[in-house]
Amino acid sequence: MSEILTIGEPMVMFLDDTAEVFAEARRLPRKMAGAELNVALGARRLEHSVGYITQLGDDWQGNAIRDFMAEQGIDTSHILTAEQASTGFQVKVILADGESRVVYFREGSAASKMSARSLFSLHLGDFKILHITGIFPALSDGNYDLAQGLIEAAHQRGSLVTFDPNPRPTLWKSQEEMIAATNRLAFVSDIVMPGHSEGVLFTGRSDPQDIASFYLDKGVSKVIIKLGESGSALFEHDEHGHISRTVMPSFIVKTVDVIGAGDGFASGILTGLLEGFDNERLLERANAIGALQVTNLSDNEGLPTRQQLEAFIRDTPRKDISL
Repeated sequence: MSEILTIGEPMVMFLDDTAEVFAEARRLPRKMAGAELNVALGARRLEHSVGYITQLGDDWQGNAIRDFMAEQGIDTSHILTAEQASTGFQVKVILADGESRVVYFREGSAASKMSARSLFSLHLGDFKILHITGIFPALSDGNYDLAQGLIEAAHQRGSLVTFDPNPRPTLWKSQEEMIAATNRLAFVSDIVMPGHSEGVLFTGRSDPQDIASFYLDKGVSKVIIKLGESGSALFEHDEHGHISRTVMPSFIVKTVDVIGAGDGFASGILTGLLEGFDNERLLERANAIGALQVTNLSDNEGLPTRQQLEAFIRDTPRKDISL
């Protein structure tokens, strides 16, 4: 049994941090990437067990990803192989001005060929938390159906469902479809954790508490909003049915690249839940992991061990927050 089960499309990432412009990228060392993979790695660094559902191609990229996951202690028994489709990959370039640009090569990928029928090939077993983002369901109609099926399976087992909207507009036919389809998944999740700008997009509301109430009124138990440099906030109904909130300031660090920060944040929430943290400690850990990740060019190499995390929380100053 894995404590955490997630589903996504892990990819080989080719990274260049020397180019002035994207077209000049030449130095491309190989890394591993993917939002859900980042979350899984964050949980593994804190010594929690993680199972990963995906489908890879029968190619060198797929083999490299599978080997990497196994080396990191991620359960690969839920990984299927597609004989007639290739594994997706991405190219990330850090430009001279510090901005990063990512180009994905995933159309028709092995992961996008999954469907609700894939459930029959999976032996899920028991798990405590199912973590899903809005990326995998956007890859194809079949992927969306599979995500819905997994959420149903989680609820049947009494497992917690956490959902990070993580919007990818280019994967959807329209913004309207993206909003409606993403919210359908959010409404059947226990915990929803959007960034503030994502919350504005998906709810049409700007105030963090109003964003939270949009989901709480649909039956979501907790809404955790990432506020970037301002920290984070958690909203839930108290015993009287009123919305209560917990806020936590961010840590002061020098940002190198923000990609992967939200995934690190999510890993902090998931592992804190498994360890029985109260709301303040949940946000503190999540903020800390997100802050550590933004100090690294890779999407996941800034994710800390338990010892590194505890030292960072103890020694790093924090910003003031107002909400």
